[in-house]
Amino acid sequence: MAKTGKRIGRPNRIIYNLGFGALRLWLRVRNGIKFRFDRSGLSDLKTGPALIIAPHISGLDHITVGIACKKYLPTFVLSEHLFSKPLIRFILKNFAHAVPKRMFDADVGTVMGIMRAKGEGNVIVLFPEGRMNAAPHSYPVNPGTAGLIKRLGIPVYCVTGNGAALADPKWYKGFRRGVIDVKTSKVLSAEEISNLSVEDISEIVDKAIYHDDEKAMAGLRYPAKDTVKGLDSIIYKCPECGAEFSLTAENCRVSCSACGFSTELTDSYRFTSGKMKSINDWFYWQIDMLDLGGVMEEDIKIGAVDKKGNMDMNAGEGHIRLDKNRLSLKGKVFGEDIEYDVGLDILGGAPYTPNKEFDIYYRKRLLYIQPKDPKTVVKWVTFIDKAVSEIRGIKLI
Repeated sequence: MAKTGKRIGRPNRIIYNLGFGALRLWLRVRNGIKFRFDRSGLSDLKTGPALIIAPHISGLDHITVGIACKKYLPTFVLSEHLFSKPLIRFILKNFAHAVPKRMFDADVGTVMGIMRAKGEGNVIVLFPEGRMNAAPHSYPVNPGTAGLIKRLGIPVYCVTGNGAALADPKWYKGFRRGVIDVKTSKVLSAEEISNLSVEDISEIVDKAIYHDDEKAMAGLRYPAKDTVKGLDSIIYKCPECGAEFSLTAENCRVSCSACGFSTELTDSYRFTSGKMKSINDWFYWQIDMLDLGGVMEEDIKIGAVDKKGNMDMNAGEGHIRLDKNRLSLKGKVFGEDIEYDVGLDILGGAPYTPNKEFDIYYRKRLLYIQPKDPKTVVKWVTFIDKAVSEIRGIKLI
């Protein structure tokens, strides 16, 4: 533990339990989401320090892990973008005592915060993919996670919310009725960590985090009035004719205006016709078909965090260019000229909100990149993902 610096602390138990209890009740009564918990994998976790890792496939993951681990009052390591909203920032800093993290950016402050939390005997929660996928499938684990685990040398556990990505899809506005089946497991003991190489730890963590929600909850129903509303923000290529951005998603059907193809998505997340049987099939097929030999470039709007720490979606504008090796940006933010050029092996990836923006960091400042056609956001991000996977020799699925 560092000898200097502000203490991390822990949430107040009464406020914590009231807050997560209210969220669980609201999700159950108002939205029809039922949690089932199997905490047996945490049975030997009596007190910290310890590390809990979890797949990040849904906006409900923080709530799922928070409820599953309520007895430990855990310290969450959370994306910096959550701190850019005044009310949420106030709660995270003053009640949750969370540690902020810049995604895909070297961040000594985050490591120091995690080490302080360990020194205080806290149970730490980390989402090691570094971002949330829009498809109901995990991303590869962020490089550096295994090294951090080796350095911490504390027991590692995993909490997985099966069905969370189906009850709360990233591309869908709102929630869908259904079950989130929460499983827990012990991944590594402190003794095992001391005897394993970083490479061995990486392989074990990869297996623990790997998750496919469609397979985990196959056959279960997650009803919605319109099962596909918003789906055309993450699927953009027609599997029948190959046209891009010709798809519309409404009234439970995905249709192509170029060739007339149409298919229905059932409330058990399966397509009724066509080559693609599920959202994962379609999403990853698009990546396979993506040609990295081309170049993407466009004039864009830029959002940025202001001096008060709040996100301003109209902070500036610029021009962005992407090929299989580099991403470059020229523009203005709050009247200041910016010029950004980075290799994709260094960039690593780009967190994003479908049909809205994707994130990069410029001199430690979070920027929201907003293309003129917001539906292209997913193509920008999958281009980066595919290029990075080829550079690093890793699999996306």
